[in-house]
Amino acid sequence: MNKAALFFASIIISTTGCSFVEPKPESNSVKTLATDEISNCQSLGTVTTTVATQVLRVYRDEETVMSELEILAKNQAVITGGNVIVPITDIEDGSRTFRVYQCAAM
Repeated sequence: MNKAALFFASIIISTTGCSFVEPKPESNSVKTLATDEISNCQSLGTVTTTVATQVLRVYRDEETVMSELEILAKNQAVITGGNVIVPITDIEDGSRTFRVYQCAAM
């Protein structure tokens, strides 16, 4: 494959919303909730996740970035024993902070 074809293929891949973050199997049980939905929960702390917002100077799809940040936070929640994450900041420069909770009856 020549360099021009490789370059254009990488741009297409980066702008179509392909995800480079894999969820851990256990993370499927972690829920994303809003702060006002939290009840009977213990805070386990916060986690800040970061992903690339550009590939080869082309900005990645906003929904893909948001999804990857959430997947990374859920993966971290599994490690810390949490079953709920709540986004507590907006996305800025590919980073977002989540609070991790262990909630009863989730």
